[in-house]
Amino acid sequence: MFEMFNKVRVTKAQQIAAIFVLLLLAVPAMAVPPEFATPDQADVVRAARSLQDGFEKDAISKFKRAARYGNKEAQKSVGLMYIKGMGVKKDWAMAFAWLKLASSHGDPRIVAAREEVYGALRDDEKARADAYFLELQTEYSDQKALELRGEWVRKQKREVTGSRTGNVGALRIQVADATGYTWELSGRAYFDVLESYVLDFEAHIGEVEFGELEVLEDDVPANR
Repeated sequence: MFEMFNKVRVTKAQQIAAIFVLLLLAVPAMAVPPEFATPDQADVVRAARSLQDGFEKDAISKFKRAARYGNKEAQKSVGLMYIKGMGVKKDWAMAFAWLKLASSHGDPRIVAAREEVYGALRDDEKARADAYFLELQTEYSDQKALELRGEWVRKQKREVTGSRTGNVGALRIQVADATGYTWELSGRAYFDVLESYVLDFEAHIGEVEFGELEVLEDDVPANR
């Protein structure tokens, strides 16, 4: 679908790693309409559409916006775009930093891709990758993402109830899809869905430490 390598010179190890990583982390298709998704899910959908239409810079901008909500698929996708040089200059050090950020919840696909990319980095790129990751870890931290999710949920509750307390009472909520089909949820069921957006993410924080990266090849240094 997309040309794999642009004119930026890469090593043979990086070419091999790119093939492995791109096959491992193919961006999944998302059918959910953006208007009925959480903010990050909506941006991932829109970013995928932008990619399909050839608007790579717009796509990576939307992936980065979704990444602020802690969306690991979005963070992973940004890393892939740096590998391929899509919408940005190809940069393997930056790609590793984004994949390391995306791997913080322990997804084995992303962990494996992160290790593959690290093993293909030159020594100078490894130093830059560490510096980039420290910057990303500050700007896109899970704690900041949790705060953004909480703010969005509180806003949705206020809009539905018209109350700052978010009391649902006997509230019934009708939801329509893109075809016009509608179904009804109780206020409590709808609020449970909203709250899971925060609670499910919060459950991951602190469970997985970045720490030392797993070594997949004997000749890859353990100290990251």
